[in-house]
Order: sequence, then structure tokens, then C-alpha cells
Amino acid sequence: MRPYDKIFFVCTSNTLLSPIAEGIYRSEAAVYMPEPYSRGLVVLFEEPISPKVNLLLSKHEMTPGNHSQSMQLQKEELTDKTLILTMTFPEKVQFLETYGDGYAVYTLGEFAGVETDVSDPYGAEEEAYEKCFEEIEERIRLTIHRLEEEEKDDSIG
Repeated sequence: MRPYDKIFFVCTSNTLLSPIAEGIYRSEAAVYMPEPYSRGLVVLFEEPISPKVNLLLSKHEMTPGNHSQSMQLQKEELTDKTLILTMTFPEKVQFLETYGDGYAVYTLGEFAGVETDVSDPYGAEEEAYEKCFEEIEERIRLTIHRLEEEEKDDSIG
């Protein structure tokens, strides 16, 4: 039995970084892997996913997932088999303060074995968004590799 049945990619507003992460994961993960979602920690009202994010994902032939509006993370969505990956360390701290520590929560970099947080290109030029995409893509590939290894280890043990 695998350790996780779903993954939540979490950022502050769910309009930029977490939709990119969900889009990349959906594009690259095998169908048997945990189901991905993206959510925000502070979504006071629904907003559209950033147009720059939609363009960026389209350029790479990806979509931001099953929603076009930001969505607030709800405690009812979380179980002991949920993997939560925040984009930055401050978001991880905010998650723990809001939802408690009874969950598997890491920064995306931490889970992937990369020391740094994802850079936020908000308000920057297109090159910064592309650089951010590449950072997230690298971390998602490492995350998928780790999940595959954990799946193998779990099936052996």
C-alpha cells in the first residue's frame, strides 16, 4: 500500500506557483501516482489563475489542473495519506500554524532534496516566469522519482 493517495501543492494565493506545480506534475507523473491538487493558504475570494501562468503552461503544453480559479485549502480535504508540498518555508510554517502538525508537510524543495525555496516571479518579466517554471519542473521530477522509490520500497517491505 503506497504512503500517499493525493498531493496538495500549496502556495499563498493559489494563483501562481502551486498551479504551475500541479500542471507539471499532471503532465509528468504516471497515472498510478498520487492524485495532484493545488490550493492556497489565504484565498479570501476566488481569483483567476494568473494569465502569465496560463500562458506559460500552454507554451509547455500543460494545464493548471481541474480549476481555473484559486481555491482555499480545506482541512476536510486532508487525511493521513495526504502529502502537502508548500512552495516556500514560510508557507510550510503557515500551514503548520493553521492546520497542525499531523500531516506529511514539506516544502517542494525539501521533499525533492533541493535546499532552496521556489522563487516567486510575481510582477516580473516573462524570463523570470520561465526560470520559475524550470525550478519547479526540476523539483517535480525529483519528487516523482522519490515517490517512485518509496512505492518500490513499500512493495518490497
